[in-house]
Amino acid sequence: MASPEISTFAISLGSEPRGDRYLAHRLYTQQQGPLTALVRRSSKPERQFAIDLFDEGEFRIELKPGSFTGFLKEAHISRKRGKLALRYEAFEMAARLANVLLSNPVSSESIDDSLELLTRGLDSWENGMNPKATYLKCLYLYCRQEGYPVNEEWVARLPDPNRASTVKIINLPIKELTPNAADLGTIESLEHYVEHHTHIRIRNKMA
Repeated sequence: MASPEISTFAISLGSEPRGDRYLAHRLYTQQQGPLTALVRRSSKPERQFAIDLFDEGEFRIELKPGSFTGFLKEAHISRKRGKLALRYEAFEMAARLANVLLSNPVSSESIDDSLELLTRGLDSWENGMNPKATYLKCLYLYCRQEGYPVNEEWVARLPDPNRASTVKIINLPIKELTPNAADLGTIESLEHYVEHHTHIRIRNKMA
């Protein structure tokens, strides 16, 4: 049986060696959500795909039947986000969101919403918006998107000072978060809620 092949828009969310012969790229694709695309490693640079973290573009992937893993056949990068690598905190928060999206299955109905959320977050981090506030807002919206009553179960139970600042963050568009800081403790509180009161996983292992 021939292996199915897809051509899809995707954003690169990481890569790592897979044994001695392959490099595994984790892609968030418009067609199927998270996929792993394998590339045979070569000592010749011209035979390697130049794909960096958070690059986006069109990818052609030959999938293994019934799998979310395949072989990368073509990659045409249309946008690179080099500024993110120059801002450590923004890069760290972007990587945390990438871990969330890669760690969880996604329904076909939710792929576009998750991809839009990822794009809005990356745009915000690249443009110098508040890194922690952007991540907090993205994780909050992801919980809402997955159907969890995060406002009632988490926001409403925060101590008064934290609740007031958090409400300001979640009520503003992501692109307007610059004046509103989010402390790491509030982020860790939301992640604790997610890990213990939802089916959403925060951490990711390579598939």
